[in-house]
Formats: sequence, structure tokens, C-alpha cells
Amino acid sequence: MLLDRSAHGSPAATRSARPKSGPSLGVVLGLAIAAFGCRGPDVSYDCENQRMRFNDRAAGELTPLLEGPPEQGPYPVAMQITSAGINKLLLSVIDENVPFSGTVPFGVLPQGPADAAFAPTSVPQIILAEVPGCPTCVVFRLDFAVQLSSPEMDLSSGVGFADLHVPLRLDVDETAGISRLVADYPKAAIGDWYLSVFGFDSDTNAMLAGALKILMAEEIAANTGEILLLEVGSWQVGKGDVSLLVRELLVQPESDKLVLAMHTNLPLGRGVGLDLSQPLPEGTTLAVSMDPGLLLPMAHQMLAEGEIARIYDDNGDPDPAGIYGVTLEDVAPSTTGIQSFDSTFRVWRIDEGYCGYAEAVMPLALAVAPSGAITVTAGDAVPVAGEGSGAAALQEKELVDENQDLIRRFRADLAAQLADTLNFSALDIEDSTLVFTNEGVALSGDEMRTYLNFTVYADE
Repeated sequence: MLLDRSAHGSPAATRSARPKSGPSLGVVLGLAIAAFGCRGPDVSYDCENQRMRFNDRAAGELTPLLEGPPEQGPYPVAMQITSAGINKLLLSVIDENVPFSGTVPFGVLPQGPADAAFAPTSVPQIILAEVPGCPTCVVFRLDFAVQLSSPEMDLSSGVGFADLHVPLRLDVDETAGISRLVADYPKAAIGDWYLSVFGFDSDTNAMLAGALKILMAEEIAANTGEILLLEVGSWQVGKGDVSLLVRELLVQPESDKLVLAMHTNLPLGRGVGLDLSQPLPEGTTLAVSMDPGLLLPMAHQMLAEGEIARIYDDNGDPDPAGIYGVTLEDVAPSTTGIQSFDSTFRVWRIDEGYCGYAEAVMPLALAVAPSGAITVTAGDAVPVAGEGSGAAALQEKELVDENQDLIRRFRADLAAQLADTLNFSALDIEDSTLVFTNEGVALSGDEMRTYLNFTVYADE
């Protein structure tokens, strides 16, 4: 009987006879709801934990700015100017004062000692050509007239042309953030040339021609100072801590262009740098090229400076004590072939209940406004992943849909800062104003290029 009681009547026997179904569904749901409202089904979705993860993610976005732009390539930004653009700049700089004049002794003629005074009859044409021993030289080609005279009388007039090899030089003022492109005229040398006057022909009188050539070059150097062709400034973004400087001048005759290669103090990822060896499309005057890899660190810097808000309240307004935060995961050219970038960002819930994030992709389309400025227009944010409360948003889109005010503010700030970056055209000419027109934008996986033209107006 004892055996029968233990087998059939004891609680242990009763439990062993039932199926092992566990707690009822109602109990499970009750526990899950309680956990959801308190700490989430997993400790990782606890708001304190999610806030820590958000703070770590935000802090990891920013690498401190470098002390200054590196002095060597590869370069993430470049200004590329064709010979047509360089000639346009030169015309605006020299005006009517063409730097090619002087007087040199011609020799003793039957009429006595004679001098040859020479002066230009044409505006110089800049030609990009190989100059042996001078990789940064350009060729100033011009026509000139010569007047041969003795102390008593004018003897004859003649004509000639000269190719003047003029070295270009970069002067960099790191404190002011300005790079200056200078034509070092006092170091110019005459290359190919021709002179015909009073029966003298430089092609058939090599000895006298050689002496005259040296004397003319010395006279030009003595009478002409350096010529400032162009000033290049830095970006005007954020609080002004991001700098951009021209670090190298490249004269590329084979591509008919001059390149001002630029570097920034933004910390850049591995592999960021432009291929500057290719020619520009025919008809181009000036192009500004940027590696798309610049945009993510620039946006991260703007988030750190507060130009793009990082934390928001439940109305979508910036608020350091808010319950939502944003991190920017990527900005990269779209793979669809459309002229746009894809920005990937996360909206985090970091307080008041079950927390997590939703990851979304938002297109940023490029266009040219009637004013000539590059515009960046952000499209709708589409959730692509999530965690915790964000994982629910992937199905129900709650975290995104309920925070459209936040996203609108973030979208506007991000687009504005990227537009400021892409619209770089900090060029200046002394005593003149440059007005730019945008002739198109081209975006590929490794380069964003803006084609510009310009008009120069003399300052009053």
C-alpha cells in the first residue's frame, strides 16, 4: 500500500505522470511584457547598456584632427586648370602691363653704338610644354617689336617672338590657410626665339643672337617682379577647424593641365586619394576634384562640432538630454549609377524603456542650382536593419516613422554640410573678383568632380 501510495497518490508521482509542458502561455506573455517594459528581453536592450553602446559608437566616429595637412600625397582634393583656364587667369592679372620690355646694347654699327629697345606687341599665351630642367615651368609665348637706335637717330625697327620659360612657385601660409601660385619672373629664361632688325637675323647670326638673348633675359628679370597668379583658400565649414592647403604643384603638359594638389587635416581612411594623371574632357576650363572618402570624416567632424545635431528629444529637436541619438555609419557614392550618395545612419533610443537602434539608408542626390552651386537633396530614409527597439522598427518602421521630425532635422543638416564641402571654390585674384559658373558635376566611385568656368571682374 505504501508502494501504491507513493506511485499513485504522492505529488511526485502526479508530476511525473503529466506532460512536461512548462509554464502556461499566459504566464510566459506576462513575464515577457514585464521584461519588455522594464529591461527588455535581453540585458543588451537595457537603456543604460544601449546608451553606453551609443556613446562608444559616437566617440569612435571621430579621430582627432591632424596638426596640419600632410605635405605629401596621395591627395584627396585637387584643382585642375587647363591651359585655357591658365591663359584666362593670366589675362586678368597682367592687364595691359605685359612683362616683357627693356633696352640692350646691340653693338657698334657704322653709325656708332646702337641700342635695341624691345616691347611686347601681343599678350602672352601660356603653353604647357616640357621645359628641360624645370618641371614647374610654363612657357609664355609672345610677339615683340624692337627699335634700333644710335644716340643721334633711330636706325630701324624690327620684329620678333620669344618663348619665355617662367618657373611657377607655391607660397604656403599655413597660419592664414592660404596658398599662393606665383610666376617667378626674375628667374625666367628665354627658350626658342627670333629677331629680325636692320638686316640682322637671329637664325643666321648665332653668336650675336646668343649674346642678345642673354642680355634680354637679364633685362626682363631686372625690370619685372614676381607675378601673383592665384590665391587658394580653405574650406568655410563648421567652426573653421578643418583646413585645406595646396601642397604640390604639378605641371602636366601631356594632359594640357596644371594641378594644384591639396591635402586636409581631416583624418582619412586607408586608400583615400585621387588619380591625377588623366586629362580633363575637352573644353574644360577648371575642375575641382574630391575623393568621396572625404565626406564621411567631414560629416563626423561636423557632428562632433555640433553643426549636425547628435542627440534629440522626442519632438525631434536637438537636446543634449534627449532620448534619441544619431550615428553616421557611411557616406558613399550610390551603386545605382544615379548622381547621388547613399548615407547610412542609425537612430538610437537611449532612454525611457526598451532601447536599441534602427539603421536606415538615405539617398543624397546631387544637382546644380540655377545659381551654379551644387545642391544636395536628401530622400526618404529606408530602414535596413535594427536591434532591440530598432529591430521592431525594421518590421513596423515605428522608430523611423515616429521620428520623422528628428530625421528631417538630421537630413537637412547633413545635406547642408555636404553641400558646403562640395562647393569648395576658394579662389582669389588680387584686386579682382572671380565669379564662377558650374558647368556640371560628375560622380564615380573614386572621384567627385565639379566643372567650373569663371569670369574675372576688376575691383573698384
